[in-house]
Amino acid sequence: MRRILLILLLVIGLSPGIYWREQAPPPDLRQEIGVVSLMAGKAAPLDKDGRLKLTGVWALTSRNRLFGSYSALLAPDDGSLLAFSDRGNWLRLPQLDGRRAGMGAVFADSGAPKNAQDIESATSDPATGRIWLGLEARNAFLRMEADFSQISVAEPGAMRDWPANRGPEAMLRLKDGRFIVLAEKESALGASGGPALLFAGDPVEGATATPFRFEADRRFSPTDMAELPDGRVLILLRKVSIGLPLDFAARLVVADPAAIRAGTAWPWEEVADLSAAVPMDNYEGLALSGGADGKPLTLWLVSDDNGASYIQRTLLVRLEWELPERRLITQP
Repeated sequence: MRRILLILLLVIGLSPGIYWREQAPPPDLRQEIGVVSLMAGKAAPLDKDGRLKLTGVWALTSRNRLFGSYSALLAPDDGSLLAFSDRGNWLRLPQLDGRRAGMGAVFADSGAPKNAQDIESATSDPATGRIWLGLEARNAFLRMEADFSQISVAEPGAMRDWPANRGPEAMLRLKDGRFIVLAEKESALGASGGPALLFAGDPVEGATATPFRFEADRRFSPTDMAELPDGRVLILLRKVSIGLPLDFAARLVVADPAAIRAGTAWPWEEVADLSAAVPMDNYEGLALSGGADGKPLTLWLVSDDNGASYIQRTLLVRLEWELPERRLITQP
């Protein structure tokens, strides 16, 4: 009799879960998102010269199944922000207005395996609106028009032996049409850097590539980069420390494409350590806007919640930067 009672109690306990699995609610496809400011007070300086200032931090939320896990960020000329996720989805956010946000899937089969559509980097041509995406697990590039049509994919031989699931983590189309691509790093635990490539043109069209290396110290890895108005490159670095919860750190460094040499490490200089003043999470996206006529440049960062919104957040950060005078960086 006791065994029968225990079986009945077990069945009753499991029944709600079984019922809900059979009667799962339809996916939430509402386009709007929540935008909540996390910053109070005046702009906070982040570098020793007071040129870089934190001017905004927002937490983004949505019940839409396509939301989250953003690993790449663009700032189109229309004033919006365009983010891409490592699940193959996109988010368009016009002027921090969550009610006008848009979400969708880059790939026709949004249920395809993650390693087939793992977008980790993005860059664009402002003149045409054309967009290139870096697919990490495939070590491939995807090129499409501004409306996400006419998709082409290429897997350059120069990236065939790159570490699995570690590149192309950061990608940039320079104004002169060349492309810089950085792998995350060769080892998840080690402090060594990773392989990098300078393409003479569009990699989707088979442009030749010059191999070099990017070495970030203290176990940091490059996660995104953007070209400054003066031709230098701003690079976002991220460090992950294993724990419960995960502990993140972030830095900004600057490097000059003129200093890239085949087979050697690309020298860079630190702009600021963001970890003390900016709420930390897994920052993987960087985009720039403004900066014309000597006005401060606007920097945007977005974090990847890794699909674990219960312990991580999707954060959007805005920084203002008065650019220092350009000089060639020759030492690591």
